[in-house]
Amino acid sequence: MSLRVCFVLPLLLSGCVGELSPLGGSSSSDRAPRDVTPGAQPEPIAAALELRRLTRVELDDSLARLVGDTSHRALTVMPGEALEPFDNSYAAQLASAVWIEASERLATETAAAAMSNTATRGALVGCIPSEPGCLESFTRTFGRRVLRRPLTEAEIVEFTNLTPVVLERGDHWLAAEVVTRRLLQDPEFLFRVESPSALNQFEIASRLSFFLQGATPPDWLLDLAAAGELSSDEQRRAAGRRLLDEPRGRAHVLAFHAMWLGYTSLPHSVELNAAMTAETNALVNKVVFDDRADYRTLFTSDATFVNGTLAAHYGLNVPVAGSAWVPYGMSGRKGVLSHGALLSNGVKQNDTSPTLRGKWVRNRLFCEEIPEPPPNVVADVPPPAMGGLVCKKDRYQVHDSVQSCAGCHLQMDPIGFGLEQFDRAGRFRSAEADHPECLITGDGSLTGFGAFRGPAGLADLMVNTGNVESCVVKQVFRYSVGRRESGEDAALLRVITDGFNEKGRKFDELLLDFVSHPTFAQRREVL
Repeated sequence: MSLRVCFVLPLLLSGCVGELSPLGGSSSSDRAPRDVTPGAQPEPIAAALELRRLTRVELDDSLARLVGDTSHRALTVMPGEALEPFDNSYAAQLASAVWIEASERLATETAAAAMSNTATRGALVGCIPSEPGCLESFTRTFGRRVLRRPLTEAEIVEFTNLTPVVLERGDHWLAAEVVTRRLLQDPEFLFRVESPSALNQFEIASRLSFFLQGATPPDWLLDLAAAGELSSDEQRRAAGRRLLDEPRGRAHVLAFHAMWLGYTSLPHSVELNAAMTAETNALVNKVVFDDRADYRTLFTSDATFVNGTLAAHYGLNVPVAGSAWVPYGMSGRKGVLSHGALLSNGVKQNDTSPTLRGKWVRNRLFCEEIPEPPPNVVADVPPPAMGGLVCKKDRYQVHDSVQSCAGCHLQMDPIGFGLEQFDRAGRFRSAEADHPECLITGDGSLTGFGAFRGPAGLADLMVNTGNVESCVVKQVFRYSVGRRESGEDAALLRVITDGFNEKGRKFDELLLDFVSHPTFAQRREVL
């Protein structure tokens, strides 16, 4: 590791962790919005942000763009991130010697692989390293791509001064490898460094690209930054549209949904996992990109995309050749809540947990926080069969009989019981597997809004509440800034939510509303 990296990287790591509230927002989360004239709405202000480092997925996607490395090396080399539900919470990015060592290994292995490939290294470097001025030219162009900004003349001298000894030995491609390795260990590659107030053009380009594509900016976006063409709201919106329309933009929208809705990893067979993921991805693609439909259609769609195996798994009596869109018919299914990918959430001891499923709905789809159970409660074990009660519905009533439990469980259990007719793999069932005498009705309720039956009924009820839209906006915001919203973010969320509803709830327009709002080009330090 170079002296500069050894010195600078720990300093950056030491600034990664701020004082956080229990919900993961900044310590300013309990403060009210700034004072405004009585009766007037507060003006949106820039989000407060800590220094953030690239996630493993962002590293892999950036390396694919920079050097054509599609081995997903970061997923195996770098320490993993917790999904909360997203992988980029800066509160969880703690300083770690293991992470520093892994980043050095990642840079070393990536650079060696790039320069050992005779078919691609010429295109990457753009010249023969032994030619006069080649390494300087490579450092200048590749350095801009890696650090997401133009290098200073002093930096170019610093980086190229790493190579004379190697060049004297006659290994010219090793010289290019040394420069590559050094750049890929630079803190400004590993971290998203931003100005404390107004972002410069290259920082805006980086924020756009990581938000909409999850990777370092493409060359055309850096060119726009160099030309000063990311200043206005309209310019950022146009650049955002172009990023979304690229294949990487579509893939990143799917990745966002997989984290938010909890299907990045499924517990079934490889074949079934692939079919379930394809089903949910197809619906997201259809709603967001192909039809550009009202986003609520994600929950109310009356058809789904399945292959023959998944159709049979669900009990849909329709012929399927290959994969196709088929109607749900009278199956009691509707929209994404009927997908096995989502119904696999909320499982405990190989069976569904009404409590966990209800909590998942509250947390992910309504953005409501259910407090953790008291320390003296063993929440990993479902209510036991006592007093002759064996049916799950009867056993879970113990939650209602204990005053300290009822307040929270009444917010969760009735939702989960409304989904009980669908097992942990999304198959329909009318009775409990081990107790056929325990019939499952699928009746549930959403406290404060009414009763429902099954995923279809829950979808309709959710849409009618009008709360889903505001939660979608919050989830996008949380992903964008790497933390939960605070009181000072309320005005911005209100403006974005109003625009989302007014424009027909199109998800792509929601993303573009974020990037074209003036606050997207601004930043406040976390206090």
